[in-house]
Order: sequence, then structure tokens, then C-alpha cells
Amino acid sequence: MYGLDALAHGAAAALAAVLPAVFLFWRLTALLASGHRALRPFVTCCAAYGAMAAAGGIWALGFERPGYADEAIGGALIAGAGFAVLAFLILLLFPRKA
Repeated sequence: MYGLDALAHGAAAALAAVLPAVFLFWRLTALLASGHRALRPFVTCCAAYGAMAAAGGIWALGFERPGYADEAIGGALIAGAGFAVLAFLILLLFPRKA
């Protein structure tokens, strides 16, 4: 049953890494605010997903048992994708500054 535990560990690591990444990339993509409405949230969430995948992979390879690192990375990718979709929808609904 450690595989399910590793899956949950990966999901927790992903959620811990993706929140600061979304905030950071939202601030860094301020120049895209004048473009299409969905461009800035899309770029933000894609970049945050990549940063989350890297952080989740590093965490899984460093702290999980060697045979269960793939389950931890899988959990990180699944949870990160779900949060990225949710964050995209939330950021898309932010009011635009004039």
C-alpha cells in the first residue's frame, strides 16, 4: 500500500510547489496583460505546471523510496494538472485593469 502513500506524497509536494509558482509567474507575465484575455492566465498556468513538475520530480527522486518515485511523480502531475486547470479558470475571471 506504499504506492498510494507515495501518490499522496507527490500530490502534496505538487500543491506545495504550485501555489508560489502561480503567484510568481502571474507577476512575471504582467506585460502580457494588454494581449488576448486568456493569454496571460494560460502562460502563467503552463509555466507553473512546468515548475511544479520539476519540483515534484526533484522531491520524489530525493525523498521517496527508489521503487516508488514514479508513483510520486504521477501523483504530482495529476494533482498539478487539476490545480492548473482550476487556477486558469480563476485567473481568467480576474477583473482586468484599465
